[in-house]
Amino acid sequence: VTYSLPEGWQDLGASGMRKANLLIADASGDIEVTALTFPGDVGGLTANINRWAGQVDLPAYPEKEIETIAVARTISKHQGHYVRLIGTEQSILAGILPFHGSTWFFKMKGPTEATIAQEKSMMDFLDSIEVEDTHH
Repeated sequence: VTYSLPEGWQDLGASGMRKANLLIADASGDIEVTALTFPGDVGGLTANINRWAGQVDLPAYPEKEIETIAVARTISKHQGHYVRLIGTEQSILAGILPFHGSTWFFKMKGPTEATIAQEKSMMDFLDSIEVEDTHH
């Protein structure tokens, strides 16, 4: 996977399962951005969104509401989703990309105000992502 770093983001390198570890230093608390890939759908869209919702103290969402939370977004020339989970103290902005039998997760998590302030940069980051595609 390749990507462009928005201004102010630090690349801490890949480690273990993480294909990218990125950091945005903010006075209200650091924001972490990670890129991970797993085989299959890892439980599906609803399960992943609800796991993240729990991480930012939001309630689980019923399946019928997932389409309003996970909006369509192209990532690396493939159809994916953009997720926005805004909690009181912590929030998550994320891209989810089903990709030839695996799923990529590009997740930003940090203090709510600082995370929301980075949303344009997160969109730019998602637009810059290129996952090597040997299927086309």
